Amino acid sequence: MGTYRLCRSFTVESGHMLSKHPERCRFPHGHTRRIEIVCSASELDANDMVLDFKALKLALRSFINMFDHSMALNSNDPMLPMLQKMAPEGIVVYEDQDPTTEVIAADIFAAVAEILDSGWEGKSETGVKYTIPARRVTLERVRVWETPSSWAEFGA
Repeated sequence: MGTYRLCRSFTVESGHMLSKHPERCRFPHGHTRRIEIVCSASELDANDMVLDFKALKLALRSFINMFDHSMALNSNDPMLPMLQKMAPEGIVVYEDQDPTTEVIAADIFAAVAEILDSGWEGKSETGVKYTIPARRVTLERVRVWETPSSWAEFGA
């Protein structure tokens, strides 16, 4: 018996500063990031799916949107107070870590794993109900593309 897999991708415009970096990456810069979430199941659900793509999109919408048009920084970055004062809703802070693509991938993995473990229920814009049953689907990995030729991934 095999394993069924699906991948749902998201794209965000995302900035970061790597305060520990010795060169230009320590300055504010941005990326068009593609985020890939790979889930699996040994059996399909009643709708012959691993998981409805729309359900995953809806369940993750607010978390993924947190990265879109935002700037991620290390909590120890000296520019953090100024940037938080300028645009508090556009700052994502990583406690004592630089927001490298590896760190962001692990952060997204943890958020998705929590949703898949505890389950989720919500509605689409048109009022259709979507559900992700608890502990039915396995999260295999989260891959975050920083550029078209560079990615980092975190997995189980």
